[in-house]
Amino acid sequence: MRPSYTSEITEPLQELNLREETTASTRDISPTKPRRVSLSKYSTRRVYTCEPRYEERKSYTSVDRKIFRREAAHDALAMKCLVSSCNVPTGLAVQQLMKRGLLTREQLLGIEHLVSVNAEEALRKRQSYIKLVLDMQEQMREK
Repeated sequence: MRPSYTSEITEPLQELNLREETTASTRDISPTKPRRVSLSKYSTRRVYTCEPRYEERKSYTSVDRKIFRREAAHDALAMKCLVSSCNVPTGLAVQQLMKRGLLTREQLLGIEHLVSVNAEEALRKRQSYIKLVLDMQEQMREK
């Protein structure tokens, strides 16, 4: 569960005393290499107070988000067509297109799961890791 960052949060920086490790759940996609989140004993947690004025202006409007989604979907479709036009597996096709200058890393960042043939698996892996990180944050918050 994500915290609500309001002006009431005034906790100072806190040092963690123990090194904690959490391994991925049994639902993890990759059984051979479980993902981990580890924090060293020197890790710190920073909590910032938010100003009310900033709270009002910090996020995009629903119209902005709709435009971003539409543009990302359009770009992903164009890249997917470009990648599928190659007669090699997805990974090699992306590498070849990047060598030729037809794709850049910036274009692929964040939407690689839409371009990939194994999009569902990549999405599950990403969601599993996000859940793992959020669970670790929740444990840190409880201490």
